[in-house]
Amino acid sequence: MNPIGNSGITPSIKFLLIITIAVYILQILPFPGNLLVQYGSLIPYSTFKEFQLWRLFTFMFLHDTALPFHILFNMLMLWMFGVEVENLWGSRRFTTFYLLCGAGSGLFSIFHLFNPALSSTPVIGASGAVLGVLTVYAYYFPHRQVLLFFIIPINIRVVVIGFAIFSLYGSLALHGIISHLTHLGGIIVAICYVKLYPLISGWYESIAHIHSEMQSHKRAMKIANEKKFFEEQIDPILAKISREGMNSLTKQERDLLKKASSQNKNRLKNGKIIPFDPFR
Repeated sequence: MNPIGNSGITPSIKFLLIITIAVYILQILPFPGNLLVQYGSLIPYSTFKEFQLWRLFTFMFLHDTALPFHILFNMLMLWMFGVEVENLWGSRRFTTFYLLCGAGSGLFSIFHLFNPALSSTPVIGASGAVLGVLTVYAYYFPHRQVLLFFIIPINIRVVVIGFAIFSLYGSLALHGIISHLTHLGGIIVAICYVKLYPLISGWYESIAHIHSEMQSHKRAMKIANEKKFFEEQIDPILAKISREGMNSLTKQERDLLKKASSQNKNRLKNGKIIPFDPFR
C-alpha cells in the first residue's frame, strides 16, 4: 500500500522509528533479545493475572526477528500514514495517541485468557497501534486513495474496513500466528479516540478553567486578607514607631511586625515609615 502524495518525516514518527528499530536490533542479539521478548512481550496470563501491566506498552516495540517483513510493514505504514496525522495534531498528541492505541489494542488480548492455548502465547508488534493510525488517517482523509500492493488504487476507508473484517474473522477463528484481537482492538480504540476526544477535551478544558478560577479567587482572597491585616494591625504599629520609636512597642506588637515581615517585607520597606530595617 502506498498513499498518494505523502512525503517527509515528523519528530514523533522519527522518534518511534528509531526506538522501534533500535529494539529490533537488540532483539537480534541472543542475550538481550531473549530478555526483551521474555519481559517485554504481551503474555495475557502474565499481564492480566499477574498484573505485569508494563507489557501493554512494551510489546508494541518488539517484532518477530524471523519475519523482517513484520517490522518493515509496520514502520512503513507508520511513516506513510502517521506524518499527516502528526502534522494535523502535533507531536505530543500524536505520540500519546500512538502509545494509547498500542496499549489499548493490547487490552483486547484479555479475551485470550478464555483459551488456555493462547493465554500464555506472547504477543508482539506495533500492528495494533499502526492500524489505529491508519484508521485515524481514514477518518480525517476519507477520500484519499492508496495503492494496494503498490499497484491497485483503492479508497483508504475500504482498506480500514477490510482490515477490520479480516481481524474480526480471525479473532472468532482463534487460530494462526497473528493476534487478530490486537489488530481489531487498534481500530476500535482509534475510532473511540476520535469520537470521544472532543468531549473529553471539552471536559478537561472546563475543569482546567474552573481550577484556574478557583486559584485566582484564592490569590485574590489572600491579597485582600493581607491588605486588611496590614491596614488594621500593622499600619497603626508603623505609625506608632514613627511617633514614639521602636522601644515603645509591646511584645505583641513586635511579634505582629515579625509576622508581617515574613509575609510582605517589601511593603514595610516601601512604606518609608521606618527609616531602617529592624528585621535584617
